[in-house]
Amino acid sequence: MDQAERPASHPFHRDGPTWFLYLVLAVFGFQQSVLGSVLPFLRQELGFDTIRVGWHFTWYAAGLVASGLLAGQLLKRLPINLLVRGSAIAMVAAVLSITQAANFAGTLAAAAAMGLSGGVVQAAVQAGLAWHQPGHRDMAMVEAFVFAGIGVFSGPLLVGQLAAYGLSWRMALLASALILAVVMLLPGPSARSDASRPSARAAAIPLAVALCWLTVLLGIGAEWGIGFWGAQFLQIRLGLNPPQAVSLMSVFFGGTVFGRIVSSRLLAIFDGRNMLFSVILLGCCAILALWGSGHAVVTVFALALAGMCLGNFFPLIISNAIRLEPAHVGLISVGSTQAVGVSLLVVPIVLGYVGQSAGLINAIGMLAALPLLMAAACLAASQRHLLPHKATF
Repeated sequence: MDQAERPASHPFHRDGPTWFLYLVLAVFGFQQSVLGSVLPFLRQELGFDTIRVGWHFTWYAAGLVASGLLAGQLLKRLPINLLVRGSAIAMVAAVLSITQAANFAGTLAAAAAMGLSGGVVQAAVQAGLAWHQPGHRDMAMVEAFVFAGIGVFSGPLLVGQLAAYGLSWRMALLASALILAVVMLLPGPSARSDASRPSARAAAIPLAVALCWLTVLLGIGAEWGIGFWGAQFLQIRLGLNPPQAVSLMSVFFGGTVFGRIVSSRLLAIFDGRNMLFSVILLGCCAILALWGSGHAVVTVFALALAGMCLGNFFPLIISNAIRLEPAHVGLISVGSTQAVGVSLLVVPIVLGYVGQSAGLINAIGMLAALPLLMAAACLAASQRHLLPHKATF
């Protein structure tokens, strides 16, 4: 057992830099959700059709993919504190830029900038937590994404409430700038040690890192396959009208936050690797329950369970991959962010096409194959500790 795998000998201390990283990720969650919240207003103001609205999500995901190329270089060249602060300011500037966009090209550029800057923030925060809390990486990563989930919730809520009171949706986006200004007062993480710097000579990508990227792609595909298509699934399965179905999806998104809170407590008792396999298998069962049940109570329970499990995929995958390859924190963080973008680009569209031919209910059921593939990839990655030499490609 190497040093990275030994349990910490000291209790988990949430110091100033830890809270700083948590809250920056909450601002990231806010900006991740507001794009979908403000597009109905932009559609009304600028006369966008459905296709033009959809292109904004595509450009946002493309920005996430491109962020990996940028973040990978910045992590090698900049102190982590400077990178987190600079990318967070750029992210908020991108959010505010959409309030001034006056045409289709302008809003698309803002969406791409949000994805690009947000991806760098996510990669930097993940790397910062891994370097700052090496002995409690699992718990820190899960707790950080609890805050990200709170940010995701607060975005649509704030936009909707201000609009309900007759105020401009643009005022809601100012909240991200105000919150970040307060967060900037907290101390940031110190520079990583020389031992944890990426090696310029390591050209080959370790097999465990590549399998981590694959697992993230599959896990995000399962999570956002339900996230994008869940409301329409509920309309068909339970005979709900659109407002009812959209409201009921709060059970799924609420489950992601609640599940992360629960797992952050359980990680004080159980090993993160066992937690990862548990949520993968439970997530598979939850998807199958969604597909197979026509009873409202069972469907709602399965939806909540799916949110609790699928929402834990990403932070537990990242911390497990860093445990296997502690010398490649930057590579894991950057590549996983790119995998999120690729998954958001591909999986919801593929699921839509499958739903047209096989039916949306069956398409959702097919998502159960993704956790099974995740489990196989995680098992393969863990085998690298049983080999005499690290497998690379």
